[in-house]
Amino acid sequence: MMSARTCLLMLVGFVLTVSQAAELEPELRVKQLMNGIITPATNTIWGAYQLETDAQWQELENAAYAVIGAANLLAIGGSAEGEAEAASTEQWQEFNAQMLAASRQVLAAVAARDEEALSDIGNNALYPPCEGCHQQFQNQ
Repeated sequence: MMSARTCLLMLVGFVLTVSQAAELEPELRVKQLMNGIITPATNTIWGAYQLETDAQWQELENAAYAVIGAANLLAIGGSAEGEAEAASTEQWQEFNAQMLAASRQVLAAVAARDEEALSDIGNNALYPPCEGCHQQFQNQ
């Protein structure tokens, strides 16, 4: 059982983390996040088939982690003009939440070593928010 002091220290650490997060400013443009992290990771997920080794499954798990991390960055937008404002819209946040949820589903499919579920998630849960966001925001 945790002591009151440990709980208090954890709470203070959480409050500091939350207040620091509120002060974060994007350092990368959305295009940099897409080209450097999201596109390679989602291509790994969408291209997965005939998975036989632990290393192949680990690569997929890492790809899902990369998408989750990048989605957390995308939640505040990018550093280019207008990207933070775009990220504050309800549509952007919904697409981002869907991408996060799909990435978590990928992790579950990887844990179950379920290639069929992985394919279904990639096509029906991950692809739609990506395509929808591109249609709405890519040329802005």
